[in-house]
Amino acid sequence: MTTPFTADHTSRLTVRIGDINYGGHLGHDRLITLLHQARIELLHALGATETDCFGAGLIMRHLTCDYRGEAFLNDTLDIAMRVDNLRNAAYTLQYSVTCQGRPIATAAVEMVAYDYQRHKIIALPPAFADALHRRRENHHDQ
Repeated sequence: MTTPFTADHTSRLTVRIGDINYGGHLGHDRLITLLHQARIELLHALGATETDCFGAGLIMRHLTCDYRGEAFLNDTLDIAMRVDNLRNAAYTLQYSVTCQGRPIATAAVEMVAYDYQRHKIIALPPAFADALHRRRENHHDQ
């Protein structure tokens, strides 16, 4: 999780008053919510959603998070993400969260393709990998 990576997408989100805990900084639980918002933005950039990722739903199987620094009210967080370890039914999404270049957190989630009607893990549609490949090629050309 701490290895630098080339981002597939970076979201810029602001720490809001509801994100602040009794310690006066970004709460650990609120960081996870911000990671979720960033993931939604990445999926949108790929033309997908968590409930319709090219015909499959997505569900989180695993989450790890390492907190590295504090963030405060009105701080702007850059949340860089990269899809990694793409497999038949799942992938890992790596996160690097910074504030003006200062590390705030690193995280990773394992997302699994899921059929919500049958409540069953299914194969990740090939269109997901295709959309990711197109995005990486387009970013490489810029």
